Amino acid sequence: MIINKHGVSFFIIFLLLATSIPAAISQNAELNWIKPAADERNTNFHPQDTINKDNVDNLVLSWIYQVPEDPFKIPYVAPALGLQTAPLVVSGIVYIATFYNRIIAINAETGAEVWQYQADVMEFVDEEWWWPVLSQKSITYHDGTIYMMASDCRIIALDALNGAEIFVIKDVCKDVEGNTGLYFGEHGPVIFEDVLIARPSVQDGGGRGFVVAYDINTQEELWRWFSVPPSGGDPEWDFKDADKGNIKAYPGDWGDTDLIGGGAVWSMLAIDQAERTIYFTTGSSSGVFDAALRPGPNLYASSIIALNVDSGEMKWYYQVVPHDINDHEVGWSVILAETEINGDMKKVIMAGSKTDHVFVLDAETGKTLHTPLMLGNNAFNVPNDDAGNNADLTISQRSLVGKSFCPGGNGGIEHAGAYSSGILYYVSQKVCWTVTEGPVDYKGKDIQGFIYGSVPGERQNSTLFSINVNDMSINWVFEMPNRYQSSGVMVSGGVVYLVDRASVMYAVDVETGKELRKIQWGGLGAGTVTVGATARGDMMLFVPSGGGQVAANTPGIIAAFKLPDDGTGQTSIIGDVQENIFILIALAAVSIAIYSVYNNKNRG
Repeated sequence: MIINKHGVSFFIIFLLLATSIPAAISQNAELNWIKPAADERNTNFHPQDTINKDNVDNLVLSWIYQVPEDPFKIPYVAPALGLQTAPLVVSGIVYIATFYNRIIAINAETGAEVWQYQADVMEFVDEEWWWPVLSQKSITYHDGTIYMMASDCRIIALDALNGAEIFVIKDVCKDVEGNTGLYFGEHGPVIFEDVLIARPSVQDGGGRGFVVAYDINTQEELWRWFSVPPSGGDPEWDFKDADKGNIKAYPGDWGDTDLIGGGAVWSMLAIDQAERTIYFTTGSSSGVFDAALRPGPNLYASSIIALNVDSGEMKWYYQVVPHDINDHEVGWSVILAETEINGDMKKVIMAGSKTDHVFVLDAETGKTLHTPLMLGNNAFNVPNDDAGNNADLTISQRSLVGKSFCPGGNGGIEHAGAYSSGILYYVSQKVCWTVTEGPVDYKGKDIQGFIYGSVPGERQNSTLFSINVNDMSINWVFEMPNRYQSSGVMVSGGVVYLVDRASVMYAVDVETGKELRKIQWGGLGAGTVTVGATARGDMMLFVPSGGGQVAANTPGIIAAFKLPDDGTGQTSIIGDVQENIFILIALAAVSIAIYSVYNNKNRG
């Protein structure tokens, strides 16, 4: 088509206005869900109010996207937990990741697939450092790019528009200093300015936990921080940084065994841009081998950590469980917030632990601002939970054999909480474990070790707590008949959203704790509900459900809900500026049409 210079001017105006819409949407916090827990502080709070407690019961199902089946089905890979990622929503596109390392982009309005990217899992089987686990708990969006840490620890950066590879950082877990164990990846990296920060997971493979930073432009490594000493021990381990936290240095901490492993950073990272600090938690030391072989508090496993983002230097730590024999780390997330504590405004780090405690720490110092709040009342046989310097530093798991302990290693708080307006939301689940002694495969060796398992016939349930952070008083509780694990709590529009382990979604009033709506899906609930806008600015609710091996392997679904178009609450939150953009586009289009008719008439 040939357009004269006047037509070109109109056409350029049209293009400029049209292309400004995605940019405006992508920068609007009230339209998107960009981070795994909503924002870089992990609040799991969305500020929109279009979908709210007055109309959540009016939501109608708009579409369902069926997650494709696992194409690999590697027989020796640990059982998959299905769909665990919180759906990201950016500029009208929903992004999810499957446990078998596939990223899928979906049109938020229609549910139509936009693109897919599949990492070749068959390449992982040849990686000597890979612990055979397929899991994806979070992906990250930053500045037009989607980031995933694949299961073999490689970091993949994709163009968010079309899924094209931008770069891949391989061998993140290869030849790790002091490591004799195995790793797997499951959390997307986080980005701060030009620094990309990643961390692999460690399970029974016994790898040495670490956080690593790369220059995002060159993909060169900047620093690496380790949570536990190298295999074989380090006699000076505690005397470098122990005085930065709540535990006294212990000569010979961890001992000198080559079985040392654990301390994985498998939680989401919070970022304080002003202080150039990242906050996260570390996993427990490996419970497979005898804890008597690792005397001492075992710093810095089962801890909350603050690091300088530029150097990787530790600022402070708070060890939740010294010499942990109950697998009682703080899992999934920490929350950074500015809130009122006993009448004074404080910047705080909040975290819920498998010990069933809620911790509130000074973000600058790591000191407790409240006595840790115990949510449940059924703790027993957990000798070192929140014990500080009074912990038994030589105890073995043998003391637990033939007994049960509660909370179990996936009991207590085992999910990402939410925070909004001075209120913290956490779910406590009742799950106990037992311990048996016997031969286990650990780091490629057959050793006499310990096996943890659930208590046969135990009745398991959970309770949502609304907690006033100012004084740690309980506002209300909401009881659920099933376990609650993996799925984060989300708050938006005066509603608390939850998906329990039986894949029941609850919508609860933030003020009263009363149930507003419930939907039963079936399968395994493991992913967080999120909210975000279509490209036209219409707000929708996205519910991941199903997945996991419940009777049969079910990869899961994403269900999208919207308010009906019959005047019962569906409104656009695109904002006056963007509405004006649409009006200008319409005027520009009309102007082009009028000019074209006028120009053609003159030519005639």
